[in-house]
Amino acid sequence: MNPAKNILNIIAAPHTLGQKTNYLRYLFSKKEEVLKYNPVTISIVATTRCTLACNMCPTHSRIVPKDYPYVQKAIRDIDFEMFKDIVNRFKKATTVHIIGSGEPLLNKDFFKMVDYAASRKMKVKTFSNGTTIGDLKKEILSSKLDGITISINGHNAEEFTRMTGMDKTVYQTIYDGVRALVEEKNKCNSSVKIKLSFIIDRYNYTAIPEMVKVGLELDADHIFFCNFLPAPFEGLRAEERVLTARPEIRDALTEIFRRYPPAIRKRLTPPVIVDAATRHNLCDIHFTQIRFDGDGNVSSCSMMLLNMSGNGTYKDDGLWNNDFFRDMRRAFISGEGRFIPEPCKSCPDNRGKDI
Repeated sequence: MNPAKNILNIIAAPHTLGQKTNYLRYLFSKKEEVLKYNPVTISIVATTRCTLACNMCPTHSRIVPKDYPYVQKAIRDIDFEMFKDIVNRFKKATTVHIIGSGEPLLNKDFFKMVDYAASRKMKVKTFSNGTTIGDLKKEILSSKLDGITISINGHNAEEFTRMTGMDKTVYQTIYDGVRALVEEKNKCNSSVKIKLSFIIDRYNYTAIPEMVKVGLELDADHIFFCNFLPAPFEGLRAEERVLTARPEIRDALTEIFRRYPPAIRKRLTPPVIVDAATRHNLCDIHFTQIRFDGDGNVSSCSMMLLNMSGNGTYKDDGLWNNDFFRDMRRAFISGEGRFIPEPCKSCPDNRGKDI
């Protein structure tokens, strides 16, 4: 986003003065080990329980070994009182992501958490696998959610099964749930944005037009195409799945998205490809976001570094600048691509390149 537009947007947003001031302080601050502003985003692991066990999911996959050091360990659902305490401690954040290493809508306090964060002038977003949205459409649309992103992960049932390993019938459940949610939204004129996400890898990127067609048929407000997040196991390795900046991939993606008129293109976010040749550490998540699970553990990244134990807890003093955060920031400030954890080296958030 254009920096000037970003500033205008935050000033015009219905945040508190403290939240706006903190965000502007972040925008004008250098990347340092010790930060003089507070987190701008709170990420919440609502639950590690899930209705699916997708192959590419580092928490529930039947391919990823349970002793993989970055696996999110099973923990209890975050409860409402802990959630409130976290929000109050980090009240200068402008956004709360209620996600999880599972299906966040399974948390019994989900909508209470949404409404509480919204009452503190924070934007609240969530990410769902879509299996429960049909039954919860009225609750979703009457809540104070800013948006819900649904992982549909396929333009048909066959592609969904290839990507996830789940039964083909699950795809229809998700598809029908999205359709019912959009229809209900149009009836009640809800402001909740309904978005779709597709995981893109080396096997399906040429099918992006079919995925766009599905998203437009379902009348999604926005459609995200997300580069595959790898793990070092057969079938999930970066060299097998991740979209890199090879000319044939870059050119194909450029041509695919170029063909859409501006009105459609603005509803699409292309996948960020990984430029393996870069020596820069580009990720800024350790400078913007603080993440908590139901056991009170802390981390930052909600993409790759899922194991959160041993980094501190939500009641610690000086949490935002503790040893964990300072170590991670120091690695990314180096800009040499050498000192970062192994999963970060293939993550598009870190070494990504716009097509």
